[in-house]
Amino acid sequence: MYYMIEVNCQYRKRIHEMLKNLRELNKKRRELEDKWGPFKRELNKVKEVKVYKAVKGDAVDELFAFHLNKHQLNLPIKRLGPGKYLFGTKQILAKIINGKLVIRVGGGYMSADEFIEQYGPMEILKIQQAEERANPDESGKPAGRVSMSMRGSVGIRSPNGKVGSMADIKAQMRESMTNIKVYGDDP
Repeated sequence: MYYMIEVNCQYRKRIHEMLKNLRELNKKRRELEDKWGPFKRELNKVKEVKVYKAVKGDAVDELFAFHLNKHQLNLPIKRLGPGKYLFGTKQILAKIINGKLVIRVGGGYMSADEFIEQYGPMEILKIQQAEERANPDESGKPAGRVSMSMRGSVGIRSPNGKVGSMADIKAQMRESMTNIKVYGDDP
């Protein structure tokens, strides 16, 4: 007991300093929470990802829900029927082969994880572009956007309305890259 009192006396000043610092830190934390708390709550609302709920008893839907929720995509998914889904704007077919969920892509299949990683960001981009077209900027003109022809080729529609092929776009990109000056190059 005597030893405890001696130790307490020895570190008393340091303990009081630490308690004072702790009170100051808590005060600063409360001030920051008061200042930035509403913004933090608003940001959490924006970042909130919807959880896909599977139809009970449907093995394909349950596996698909598992993979979707694992990747936490903020993408609208709608079940159209057994194994049929609307993945953003893309209609897909899913099935279980050898105990693994696969998605029909072209003439073959792709694992659900690969499909979500590859096509998820593209679908999010498509939806964002559709929203931008629906809500143009202040000038009333939508920004440059991607257009799809009936045969599936992709072209870029510039703000002046012209559509270029991918080859034209690549040529423009190469041309613009030749004009870049790298630091350290002598003129």
